[in-house]
Amino acid sequence: MTLQIDPIKPTLGAIVHVRAEDAVKGDAPGQLLDALNRYNVLVFPQVDMSDEVFLQLTAAMGEKHENKVTDDGSEASGKGIFRIALDKDDKTQREFILGNDFWHMDGMSYATPVKATLLKCQQAPSDGGDTGFASLHAAWDALPEARRQQLKPLRVGHCLSAALRKLYDAPTQDDFDRWDAIFPRLEHPLVWTQNNGRSSLLIGSTASDVVGLSDDESRALLDELLSWCTQDQFCYRHKWTDGDLVIFNNPGLLHRSYPYSDAAGRVMHRTTLKGIEAIGQGAPHGALGAAA
Repeated sequence: MTLQIDPIKPTLGAIVHVRAEDAVKGDAPGQLLDALNRYNVLVFPQVDMSDEVFLQLTAAMGEKHENKVTDDGSEASGKGIFRIALDKDDKTQREFILGNDFWHMDGMSYATPVKATLLKCQQAPSDGGDTGFASLHAAWDALPEARRQQLKPLRVGHCLSAALRKLYDAPTQDDFDRWDAIFPRLEHPLVWTQNNGRSSLLIGSTASDVVGLSDDESRALLDELLSWCTQDQFCYRHKWTDGDLVIFNNPGLLHRSYPYSDAAGRVMHRTTLKGIEAIGQGAPHGALGAAA
């Protein structure tokens, strides 16, 4: 089967035209993986994929990542799907979803982050709730060579508290203890050069500090790099319609959700594929790879 794939932007994204049931047939999943590695974001407009086919596609593209922290007792959770919605009774699960409003890479709590995320729109938001993607590969390639050489030796700490503390004016010690129990500080290289020869800057909301720099110097550098990587030329913003499916290549991207209210009614179904490439020293930890 040959898929029709139309690029969205020169540096990021492609639209895939395929019927839901055909996406799991023959060599279609392999073609989709190839396209994912090339375009980083694949958009299937209003493909209206059932949960059953969604899970088949996930399994055909790789090994599904199980995350018990996202189990909210819903019917979707019973199938192994993360239901993303703001109608959560559990404080930590609601924080995970609200924290998606900040640019991040999934799975920074692991030495080997997730490979890809599949997001299916069950109910489009009445207002807000778009998902943005920023190409870390394109942003790195556009940096001056001298700046790249300065950044390569640096290491960066990541932790959940760096992201979720942004949700509160004055988080408590209990909050920090709860977050650290899920995703304590893990150190990574700032620049991840992958097996395909492409590089990503490991930044975003979970980035807490740069080793060897003061707090102020760390924050200034991380903010500078985030601003660079999220320029319009490196970004694609997806406005959701019921039935849309988006698959994104986690190691090459930052992503975020744009704010929306509880009343917007946004409901997404998510699966993730286990990572296939380690990024540096550090043991995996059973935390949440967020999604938008």
